[in-house]
Amino acid sequence: MAEIRVLDKHTAELIAAGEVVERPASVAKELLENAIDAGATQITLSAVRGGISQLQIVDNGSGIEAEYIDKAFIRHATSKISTAEDLNHIRTLGFRGEALASIASVARVDVLTRTEQDEYACHYRIEGGDPQGMEAGARPVGTTITVSDLFYNTPARMKFLKKDATEGTYVSEAVLHEALAHPEISFRFLRDGKQQFLTPGDGDLRSAVYAVLGREFARDLLAVEGESGVYRVTGLITPPRACRASRGAQHFFVNGRYVKNRTMMAALENAYKGTMMQGKFPGAVLMLEMPADLVDVNVHPAKTEIRFARESDVFDAVYRAVRTALTTPGSGECRFELHESAPAKKEVPLQPAPAAHRPASEKPRFTTLSAAEYRALNRLTEPVAPRPLPGDIHVESPGPRYDAGAASSAAVQRDAVREEAVLDILPDEPDADGAPGQELPAVHYPATAANDLESLADAAGRTLPSALADALSGMQAVPTPPETEAGGILPGPRDTEADGTGREEASQTALSALPAEGDAPEQTVMAPPAAEPLRLVGEVFKTYIITERGAELCLIDKHAAHERILFEKLASAYGNVPAQMLLVPVQVNLTAGEKQALMQNLELLADAGVEVEDFGGPTVLVRAVPADVVVDDVEDMVVELASHLQNGGRDALREKTEWVLHSIACRAAIKAGDRTTSAEMLALAQQIMDGTIPPFCPHGRPCVLKITRKELEKQFGRLV
Repeated sequence: MAEIRVLDKHTAELIAAGEVVERPASVAKELLENAIDAGATQITLSAVRGGISQLQIVDNGSGIEAEYIDKAFIRHATSKISTAEDLNHIRTLGFRGEALASIASVARVDVLTRTEQDEYACHYRIEGGDPQGMEAGARPVGTTITVSDLFYNTPARMKFLKKDATEGTYVSEAVLHEALAHPEISFRFLRDGKQQFLTPGDGDLRSAVYAVLGREFARDLLAVEGESGVYRVTGLITPPRACRASRGAQHFFVNGRYVKNRTMMAALENAYKGTMMQGKFPGAVLMLEMPADLVDVNVHPAKTEIRFARESDVFDAVYRAVRTALTTPGSGECRFELHESAPAKKEVPLQPAPAAHRPASEKPRFTTLSAAEYRALNRLTEPVAPRPLPGDIHVESPGPRYDAGAASSAAVQRDAVREEAVLDILPDEPDADGAPGQELPAVHYPATAANDLESLADAAGRTLPSALADALSGMQAVPTPPETEAGGILPGPRDTEADGTGREEASQTALSALPAEGDAPEQTVMAPPAAEPLRLVGEVFKTYIITERGAELCLIDKHAAHERILFEKLASAYGNVPAQMLLVPVQVNLTAGEKQALMQNLELLADAGVEVEDFGGPTVLVRAVPADVVVDDVEDMVVELASHLQNGGRDALREKTEWVLHSIACRAAIKAGDRTTSAEMLALAQQIMDGTIPPFCPHGRPCVLKITRKELEKQFGRLV
């Protein structure tokens, strides 16, 4: 029978510390929350070697009185709550009294603090849970806590930590969340002596977002503000056109506390439905203020997971606030207005639009609220001039002006003829030899009188009678062999005379065809039958190419086919992928975790043709991409790569490489809905139909769907 023992104090503290202190970022989070609860307005956090060697926090808060410093490191000693009823309405970030005790049990901690009433500061040291004494010190009002040699006495915990750069990224995220949650406090973060960011502390959320998440992310953010009963939602969200390829830019806060909550995330994304593309996710910094008794923060030791008493009310409050922000003018969403607008001054357009597209003033109309939406809508009725490249100079030609109307009508006629030729799906009538698709050139004779035919002359000057006489004179009469009564052919007189000579020559010819003695017999290799030509029929839904080969009708997904072709091209050239240097490098803003994952895989990206370098803060600079990638897709491609590399950190190198190539091929491939010429469609179909490329995309979806003529005839009832 197993004996039950009471664990000693040190072992119990190590077990308890494992619940609170997982890594240096946990230490940073707990100490930052203590500084905020102390009323600090300026907080500086410095991390060395990812916070493993040293983590220091300096604040200008109220400080700790000298007589209470030793009590602060006793487990469950706190100044935040006093009774059990206080747990029902917690307003402070910390309340358990476990953080300092847990940190001190697995590290060396120095505390230098001073209150406004004290004449001098107090310096207190504790190592592995054992106090090392207290002495006088000097500093302004506030507290400085230095945590050194984390997990020095627990090697088992130390070996589970990741690289210094990775741990430093987690520390950076902890500071980032606190800086966003409290824009009224100035946060300064130093990493190995280098300043990463500094928030102004002016109380403006947009300023904090600008300092922490970068200029590109903060530039077009929309303000959110709404109230629903006891709930108040404020913050900033990205417009639909600036949504990202991952959820890494979503930050949620409840009563000043950073949380991970699916209810708020679902409400945010549901509010964007119908305004953003599939596979895109909005970015947001949302603050929810609500009564403390309607939320339970005492769920997880890290206090990042919470429970709402009424989740449906929270969902509705967040959804309505975000939806209202999206429908305001300037958000980029198209609104339907039911009021009648005043008649505007009529302007004569350069090219009048068709009458079917002209909106009536007395009917409801759509109002476009962004330039991008306006251009997309206007593209339906008027041609859009190409955007000039930087540095281009427009020179007015002195020659005759180009007739745009005539050119457009001619272009329409050419397109109609081309489409009619491509979309001809009926089989051609067979010609005289039985071969379909071969037409004899038409001969046109001049309309002349019958008695003038003899006077017509050809190019050589010959008249019709003389040309006929020359043709008849060149023909030789072929004698008809005599036939027997049974219809057999008998040899004529000349055949009888040369019978012996002819038979001898025929026998020699037959013997010469036999292999000589001693020669090994040779095998004759028959050439494979030539593949039947592929005929382009057309395209449907601007997505699927229709082709015909023999007795088969082939439907080809042009995006999946092009993606597979590019993937095979990248895979065969991996390590030496043709890359194009960007004239203007693209700046991409990432979260701390995404950027760290990208920096750890620079060699892998370089082998795939993507050159990335650190640009400071949360930004990376993309200098080169594979030649097939469009510049407009570079940012989304890098964000997607960074997100996957962060989430798939444990994947093997081969899996990472394949996924990187998949992502690049997907971004560079033709998209469904893109306009494709007939030559491009035929070339794409021939590459995927020649059998050298697997007929499915890198994600496993099929590229080709074949329907035989027999199956079609069965469907139409031609075959029973």
